[in-house]
Amino acid sequence: MKLFRLAGGAGARVDLTFFADGYAAAEEGKFVRDARALAADIVGGGGGGGAFAHVADLVNLWAVFSPSESSGLGKDAPLPGAPYGLYRHGPELRGVYPAYPRRARAACAYWREAADGGCDQAILLGNDALYGGLGGEFTIITASAKNGAEVLRHELGHSLIPVGEEYDGGEVYDGVNAELPANIFNLSWSAFLTDPEHVAIEDARVPLQAYPWHDLDAGAWSALFTPASKSAGYTRGLVRFSLSSIPASTHIIVALNGVPLALGAGWQDGSYDRRWVQVPLPFGLAEGEWNVTVALSAAGRAEPPGQGGKMVSSFEVIEYGDTFEGGKVGAYPTYDVRGGMTLRPTNEECLMRDVTYPKFCPVCAHGLREALLRRLEDKQHA
Repeated sequence: MKLFRLAGGAGARVDLTFFADGYAAAEEGKFVRDARALAADIVGGGGGGGAFAHVADLVNLWAVFSPSESSGLGKDAPLPGAPYGLYRHGPELRGVYPAYPRRARAACAYWREAADGGCDQAILLGNDALYGGLGGEFTIITASAKNGAEVLRHELGHSLIPVGEEYDGGEVYDGVNAELPANIFNLSWSAFLTDPEHVAIEDARVPLQAYPWHDLDAGAWSALFTPASKSAGYTRGLVRFSLSSIPASTHIIVALNGVPLALGAGWQDGSYDRRWVQVPLPFGLAEGEWNVTVALSAAGRAEPPGQGGKMVSSFEVIEYGDTFEGGKVGAYPTYDVRGGMTLRPTNEECLMRDVTYPKFCPVCAHGLREALLRRLEDKQHA
C-alpha cells in the first residue's frame, strides 16, 4: 500500500483507496503514476482547486497494487488473472464492470482493518487509456488521460454523496440534487438559492434527447424533432453530443436541416477517446420539423477506427425561453428517459450534470461534505 495524501490517522478520516486491475507485474510504476495523477487532480486540480479541495481535510488517499497476468481491460469477459476482473460490455466506451466484486469487497475490508492504511471507498482503476467507469459500491474508472479524472470526480459523486444523475435522458434522479416540481416552494436546497424571494422553474425544453451509440462507418445517423421554436419565445438553444474515435473536427459533419454546425472551437485534435461537444444556438430554431444528421466526412471515412468504432453516442437539443437565467442556484428542469421532469440546483455548473465541468455545484459540494462527516461518525462509533 502506498500513501498519496494523509489528512488524519486511522478512524479519523475517510480513506479513498485505488486498487490496480489489468496492470502486469512490470507496470507497478505505471499504476502508481496513474493513481497519483488522479488523486492529485481531485484534491488539488493543479492550483489547489480540485473538486474535492473543500473536503481535503476529511480524506486520505491510498493505492494498492496487485499484479495481473496480462495488461489491459476485458471485453465482454474479464482478462485471465485480473484481480477484480474489470471488463466492458462490447467495445463501446461507456460502463466498466467488475467480474469479481467479492474480491474487491474483501480487499477493501482487509485494508480497512490493517494497522497501516485504510479503505472506506474502493476505487478500481483499470489499465486502459480510454473512457469508462461506474459508480456505486465501488468507484470504477480507467487511466484515460483525457477522461479519467473527469470520470473519477463524477463517479465518486455517485458513490460518496450519493446522488443520481443531473443530465437529461437518465433514469435515476434522487439525492440532494433532485427535487419534484411540486416542491418548487420547498426545495431541499432552499438555503443555497441565489434569489430565494423569486423562485420559479427555469424555462428550458429538450425536444431531442437520444443515446444512439451508432457506428458512423455503417452510415449516417439522423433524427427528426419538433422544437418549441423561437416564435413561441424560445430564442436560444444548445446542441450537445458525444463522440468516440473521431480525432479531428474535420472528420465529422453535424447538420441541422442540412446546414453544418461549426465544430472547430474548443476541439482538441488527436484523441480517439470519447469527447463531448457543445454548440450554442444563439438565435434559436424556427418552428416546424427539423432534421439532424451526423455523418463522417471523406477524411473521417478514410481514418482507421479506434476502439469502439466511430460512434455518435449521445445527442441532445435544448431550448431556452426568453426568461431563462443561468449562472445561479435555482430550479432547473431535467428530463428523464420517459420525459418526466425533476429539478436540479444549477444549469450547467455541476460535474454531476456536465462531466467536463471541474467542480460540484454548492448543493452537491455541501452534500459531499455532509456525507463524509456521516461516514466518519459511523467509523468512530463502529
